[in-house]
Amino acid sequence: MKVAAYQAPLLAAGSFEAIALIQERVAWCESEGVSILCCPEAILGGLADYCEDPALFAIRTDDNQLNRVLAPLASETVTSIIGFTELAEDRLYSAAAVFHLGRVAGLYRKLHPAIRRSVYSAGTQTPVFRVGARHPRRASGVDL
Repeated sequence: MKVAAYQAPLLAAGSFEAIALIQERVAWCESEGVSILCCPEAILGGLADYCEDPALFAIRTDDNQLNRVLAPLASETVTSIIGFTELAEDRLYSAAAVFHLGRVAGLYRKLHPAIRRSVYSAGTQTPVFRVGARHPRRASGVDL
């Protein structure tokens, strides 16, 4: 299995231009046989700690907004891990979505969002996500 990491150029706070850049990288991964594309923390919108009103670019996960935002990254062969600022229950989280086959297959909230202080709340879980399927004779699924 091949895994690729992607580092986008520095974009303006609140920018979602990274979607088009990640989409190009997903296409490259498809052509190179890469199965998992890892993107950095807050690649979508930027870090809330450095923005006056981070709620303007925070993404909700309880109303399908995240699936709509990530839809251009859908791939039959590449699973993407995308960092973003999540807004849930009036709190901000530094989160990462596992985007597999055109849908959010998992969500992780950073447990330790800052050394001293942050506008982010801490996550409380360390989930493991399964993508792909297992065949009885070979391991083709992946735990993330």
